[in-house]
Amino acid sequence: MDPAGGSAPPLEDADDALLRCLASLLQAIEAADVLGIPTEAAREVHADGIRRLGFPSDAYVLALVGGTGVGKSSLLNALAGSTVSPASVRRPTTAEPVAWVPDADREALGPLLDWLGVSEVREHGSENLRSVAILDLPDMDSVVGSHRERVETLLPLVDAVAWVTDLEKYHDAILHDGFLRTWIPRLDRQAVVVNKADRLIDGDRPRIRQDLERDLRQRLTVSEQPRVPVLMTTATPAPDLDEFRAWLADGAAAKAVVRARVAASVVDSARSLARDAGLEPGRDVTPFLSAAARNAAIDDSTTAVLRAIDLQGLERHAVAATRARARAKGTGPMGRLTSLIYRASGRDTKVADPTGHMVRWRERAPLSPAVESLRSALGVALTEASPGVRPALAATMEPVPLRQGLERAVDRGVAGLDRLEPPTSRWWWFLGLLQTLAAIAIAVSAAWVVVWILARPIVESVDVPIIGAVPMPFATLLLSVLVGYLLARLLGLHAGWLGRRWARQVRVRVSESIHDEVTQRGLAPLDRLEDARRRLATSTTDVIRGCVRG
Repeated sequence: MDPAGGSAPPLEDADDALLRCLASLLQAIEAADVLGIPTEAAREVHADGIRRLGFPSDAYVLALVGGTGVGKSSLLNALAGSTVSPASVRRPTTAEPVAWVPDADREALGPLLDWLGVSEVREHGSENLRSVAILDLPDMDSVVGSHRERVETLLPLVDAVAWVTDLEKYHDAILHDGFLRTWIPRLDRQAVVVNKADRLIDGDRPRIRQDLERDLRQRLTVSEQPRVPVLMTTATPAPDLDEFRAWLADGAAAKAVVRARVAASVVDSARSLARDAGLEPGRDVTPFLSAAARNAAIDDSTTAVLRAIDLQGLERHAVAATRARARAKGTGPMGRLTSLIYRASGRDTKVADPTGHMVRWRERAPLSPAVESLRSALGVALTEASPGVRPALAATMEPVPLRQGLERAVDRGVAGLDRLEPPTSRWWWFLGLLQTLAAIAIAVSAAWVVVWILARPIVESVDVPIIGAVPMPFATLLLSVLVGYLLARLLGLHAGWLGRRWARQVRVRVSESIHDEVTQRGLAPLDRLEDARRRLATSTTDVIRGCVRG
C-alpha cells in the first residue's frame, strides 16, 4: 500500500528512457490491435519489461532490511566511508528510511523516493559504487506498525534486498516466518547478510553459513526456492565487506544486462509489429489509397449518392415551392382561395416540399452504386497491403458497414442544411394588389354585361380589329380578364425564375454538404486503419530511437 494512503505511481511516467520506450511499445500495441495484428507476444515483452526493471533508473537499487540493532546503518556507513545513516545499539534510531544514491541518478529516482516518503537522501559519487543506490529502511521488528508497511511497500520495487541479521538474530522467527517465507519466492535477487562476523573464529564462518543455509531450506517450504547466498560482513570497528561488495558489483552488472536485454526485446517487438503492418521504421507511411485514388473514389461515390437522392426532383420541388409561395402572396382572392385548397389537400407536401424531399431520400434509391465505387478503390489497396493487415482492411470493404457509413454521411449532410425555405419577393405584394384590382374589374364588368343583356341600355361600342364593333360591357370584361391573365403569367414567370435560381443554390449546397460528409466520413473505417498505421509507425520510431539512446 502507499505510505500516504494513495496508489502507486505509474512507472511509465518516470523520467527513464527505457520506461518511455516501454510506454511507446504499449502505444504501438494499441495501434496494432486496431489493425488486427496479433499482439500477445509484444504484450508479454511489455509486461516482462515493466516487471524486471524495478526502480525507474539506471541505478542498481538495494534495500537493507533487518531487525533492531543488527547493524544496517553501520553497514551502509562502512560502504560509504562516512556517516550516512545514524547508527546506535539502541534501535530504532531512524524512524524514516534513508537513501544513499548516486548523484547522477538523484533526479531519476526523485519521484519514486518522494512517493515512498523518503525525505532523507544522501548523494554520493563513489567510483566503485557509482551505479548503486542503497535504502536503509526502518527496522522490520519495530513496534511502529507503519514501519513494516513501508518496508513491504518498497520490496516489490527494488532491484535487490539484503536481509541483514547478526550472530544473535539469524534464527529470528520474525526474519524467517514474517519476511523470508513471504518474500523470497517473490523477489529475484536477494541475500542474507550476517553482520558482526568479526566475532567469529575462522572455523565458525563456514559452520554458521551452512547452518543458516540449511535453516532457510528447512523453514522455507516453497517450490523452486531461489538460491539465497549467505554473506559474512563486519561493519565496525574494522570493516570487512568484500563478500558484500562483490555481490553488489555482480548485481549492478546484472541490472545493466537486464536493461539491455529488455531494450533489445522491446525494439524487436516494435519492429515485428511494424513489419506485420507493412511498415519500415524511419520511412514515411504510404497510405493504402493514394491521394489521387482516394479523391477519385470519393468523387465517384458522391456522384452516385447525389444521383440516388434525386437532385432533379429537388429542383422541381424547389420551383414548385417558390410558385406556391408566390400564389399565396401575389394573386387576387381567387388565387388565395386556390392556394388554400392546394395546401389543405396536401398536394404541396407531395410536389412543393424540398425539405421533405431530402428527408425522404432513402425511399427513392439504394446507395449500392456509391458503395461499389468505394469498394473498387479499396480492392486495389487490398492487393498491395501486407498480409498482417489484409483481414482488417478487407473488413472495411464489407458492403453493410460502407453503406451504413454513407447513409450516416447523407443524413448528416441533410441535417446540416437549414430548412429549405423558398424565396419571396416584395414585387409579389404589388402584383397581388394589381390582381385584386383586376378581379374587381372582372366582377364589375360581368355585372355590367348582365345588366346590359337584361335591360338593353344604349352603350357605346369599341372597334376591335377583325372582330369589329364590340359593346363596351363586353370589351371591359375581356380587357379585365386579359389584364388578370397577364398579371398571373407575369407572377408565374417571376416565381419560376426565382425558384430555378434558388433551386440551383440549393443543389450546390446539398452537393457540397454531401461531398464534405462523404469525404470526411465515407471512408471512416479505412481512416481508422490509416490512423492506426501512422501511430504504429510513430511509436515504433520512438521505441527504436529511445531504446538506442537510453
